[in-house]
Amino acid sequence: MRKRRQYSATGLYHVVIRGVNKQNIFFDDEDRNFFISLLKRYSLKFNIKIHAYCLMDNHVHLQFEDENRNISIFMQALCSLYARTFNRKYDRIGHLFQERYASEIILDKSYFLTVFRYIIQNPQRAGIALASEYCWSSISQYKKSQSFVEKGLLLEYLGSPEKLLEYIESDCKSECLEIELRPSEREKSYIDKVKEILETDNPIVPPDISMNLIKCKMRKLREAGLSIRTISRITGISKYVIQCS
Repeated sequence: MRKRRQYSATGLYHVVIRGVNKQNIFFDDEDRNFFISLLKRYSLKFNIKIHAYCLMDNHVHLQFEDENRNISIFMQALCSLYARTFNRKYDRIGHLFQERYASEIILDKSYFLTVFRYIIQNPQRAGIALASEYCWSSISQYKKSQSFVEKGLLLEYLGSPEKLLEYIESDCKSECLEIELRPSEREKSYIDKVKEILETDNPIVPPDISMNLIKCKMRKLREAGLSIRTISRITGISKYVIQCS
């Protein structure tokens, strides 16, 4: 049984969504801009105050305030429309995101600041760009006079935009929520089994192969004793296609 999500007494959360089996969820700038447009649309619709975000190739970090406990419908709306549009654009079938987003509550000022810095430093830790120069994080919004990102609390805590930049450049050794994104040993064993049966290093079945070949691959996995749900989660192929294979 799934563990029931906890609501934050402060309304503050750190949320991570990632591609199924860590596959990319952004292929170009159009994808990234579309996701940010949805983030803006649904944060306004559900009264969510976005404090920070960072888009990486295969996952997204969000830090926001939700006073009305709209976190579930907000995340569902955001992820569902993005996934449908992504699949249609790339002629793709199956899951895009892992089944459940990861979240943690933020209860005090100290951890709020830690999470903010951790999120903004994602591209820097990955060796992609300096945290202050990465255009697909909310740090770019702090440089604008008007933005859908809530800047007030960070600036209240840190004092000025200059202090904010100084803070995100300071050392951060915290892992925050990232450790929860590592696959369990059981999940890893399933992934390894799929790779072995399909004779591939990438368990995600590409969308540009024929449906007959996809069904052939799905039959092999079912014959190996893997459940439809497990196959779908790991390969990105819809449960309906697997069931009909």
